[in-house]
Amino acid sequence: MKLNTLLERVEIKNRIRQIDGDLNISNISNDSREIGEGDIFVAMKGVLVDGHDYIEEAKKRGAALVVCDHEVEVDIPQVIVENPRKALADLACTFYGDPSKEMKVYGVTATNGKTSTAYMLRDIFKAAGYEVGVIGTVEVQYKDVSIPSILTTPESIHLQKHLRNMADSGVEVVVMEVSSSAQELYRSRGIDYDIVSFNNISVEHLEQHGTFENYFHFKSRLIRHAQKETAVILNIDAQLIDDLKDKTEGQVFTAGVEKDALIGVSNIDISSGFPKFTYTVKEDRKAGKWSLKKLELPIDLQVTGFHTVLNAMMAISFGLLAGVNPSTIQKALYNFRGVERRFELIYNKEYMIIDDHYANVKNIAVTLETLCRMDYKNLHLLYAIRGGRGAELNRENAEETVKWMPKLPLKDFIATKSVEVVSSKDEVTDKELEAFLKEMEKAGHTVPVIDSLKEAIDTILPKVEPGDVLLLAGCQGMDHAAKYIWQMLADASSGEERAEWLKKIDERIC
Repeated sequence: MKLNTLLERVEIKNRIRQIDGDLNISNISNDSREIGEGDIFVAMKGVLVDGHDYIEEAKKRGAALVVCDHEVEVDIPQVIVENPRKALADLACTFYGDPSKEMKVYGVTATNGKTSTAYMLRDIFKAAGYEVGVIGTVEVQYKDVSIPSILTTPESIHLQKHLRNMADSGVEVVVMEVSSSAQELYRSRGIDYDIVSFNNISVEHLEQHGTFENYFHFKSRLIRHAQKETAVILNIDAQLIDDLKDKTEGQVFTAGVEKDALIGVSNIDISSGFPKFTYTVKEDRKAGKWSLKKLELPIDLQVTGFHTVLNAMMAISFGLLAGVNPSTIQKALYNFRGVERRFELIYNKEYMIIDDHYANVKNIAVTLETLCRMDYKNLHLLYAIRGGRGAELNRENAEETVKWMPKLPLKDFIATKSVEVVSSKDEVTDKELEAFLKEMEKAGHTVPVIDSLKEAIDTILPKVEPGDVLLLAGCQGMDHAAKYIWQMLADASSGEERAEWLKKIDERIC
C-alpha cells in the first residue's frame, strides 16, 4: 500500500526528512525485530521499554519511516504524532482495509465473565448457522485456527490482521472481549461494533490504571464511544453502569437481576449447581433499528455457577437483538460446556472439584454465592494468592473471602504461592502475602501457606470425602492445577479411562 494512503487518517504534527509518498509499504510494526526493508516502525513508550530507543535498530533492519512522538537524532524519515498508539491503530485499520466493517462485530466488556459470555455467543451464533470468530483471553479462534492469546485484546496491528484473516476466510460474526487496557492503549480503536455490552464492574487492574476511577473511565469507553447505530446492552445492577445510559449515542437496552430493567431473569434454581432460570423481556422495545419482543424463555444450563446465569442473560440479549431464534438460543446454551477456569467442574464423581479464576471481589462473591446455593457436604478451599497485583487487591480478596466463610460448610482452607508454576511477573511478593495473612488473622483464621502448588494439592486432596466439594481458587497460580490432578487420575487409571484423562490434559489451553 502506498505511504500517502496509509497516512491519510494519521494526525501528523510534523515531518522530519521527507520521503516519497508513492513508496509501497508492505509491513507495519511496533517491534523493531519484525522490521524489514521498506517497513514502517511505530515507536511507542511501554511500561518496560521505550520504542524510541530502538529506532536505530529499526533503521539498520531497513525501516523506511518511523512514527514517533518526538524527533530522534537518527538519520531516517520521521512522522511526529501526539500519540503513536493511536497512530498505530489508524495505520492498522487502513493497512488491512477496515475488516471489521465486513463482518458483524459484537464487543463484550466486564470485570468478570467476558470470556464465558464470548464463548456462549460463539455457540449461539454457530447454532444459528454463522461462521464465527472469537478474540479474547483464551485464544484467537476461527475455522480451524486457534492461536493462544498473549493479551485479552491484541495490539491493534495484530488485531486488524486477525480480523482481515477472519473476513478473508469467510467469518461472518466476530465476538470480541474488549479489555480496559485495550481501550486505554487504543488497541481496539477503529473497530466497527454492531452490538456492545457492559456486563459488570468491580475493582481490578489498579496496577495498570492507578485508580478505580481511571479503570472505569477506560472500561466504559466502549459504551461512551458507541455509534448511534450500535446496540448497547447495559447490566444496570451496577449504578456506575446504569449511569452510562445517558452518556452514549448507542441504542440502549437495560438488563439486571437486582434492578427493574427491560431484560431480567426469574425462577433461578442452582441447587444442583447447574442453573435453570427464565430469561425475560418485560415488554416490546424498539430503539433505532434494534428491537426486542416481550418474552419468557426457559433456560437450562449444563455448566455450574450463578455467574453463568448473569453471563447467559447478556449472551441471550445479544442473540435476540441479532435476530437469532429463541429456540436456537435455548439449544445452544443447553449444549454449552463452559470455559476453562470459570467455575469449571473438572471432576464429578464421588466428590466435585471446581476450578475457578477467583480474580477479584466481584468474582469471589459470585463464586461463593453459588457454593452457598449448592447442595453438598463440606467445602475444601485451595487458594492461590494473586501475585503481581499489589497488596490492596490481595487484602480485598481476602476480606471478601472471610465475609463468606461463615455461610459455607468450610472444612479446610490452604493457600499456596505456586512458586514452581508462575512467571516472574506473577510471583507473590512479601507485601501481598502479608496482606492476605493479616486479613485472615484479623478474622481469627489461621491459613497454612504452602510454597508449591503440587504440594498444596497433595496436602488438601486426601482430605476430600464423598459428597464434598474442592474449590481450586486463583488466577495464574492455579492455572496448572487441573492438569496436575488429571495426571494423577490418569496415573491411577488404565485403558479407556486413562486415555480420557490424558486427552483432557492434551486439549487443555491453560
